[in-house]
Amino acid sequence: MGKYIHNKGDLSLSKLIENTKNLKDFWKVGALAIFIGVVRGETHSGGKVQKLEIEAYEEKAEEVIADICEDLMKKTGIVDVQIHHFVGNFGVGEDLVYVLVAGSHRENVFPV
Repeated sequence: MGKYIHNKGDLSLSKLIENTKNLKDFWKVGALAIFIGVVRGETHSGGKVQKLEIEAYEEKAEEVIADICEDLMKKTGIVDVQIHHFVGNFGVGEDLVYVLVAGSHRENVFPV
């Protein structure tokens, strides 16, 4: 598979899309669905968020994310699934997670 945990700033969304479009099976793709998780400015209880520090037990995180991607790849019409999580210090509005699902049709990618 690939690397799923990245330091803040090590992967751009445009690079992720470019990498996906360069896949050998990209000719099968008719839809790309992208999710971007960002730092929210308030907590669940309504408090203010100043910053967020994300750390990971990278070896385990890589294993778990790889398993999730492999399971999702088994779904009909799915060509590629990528989940990328960032670690480091983040301010409100900064990107934390990128999820990209490529599939034959939008009906295939949106349920994932």
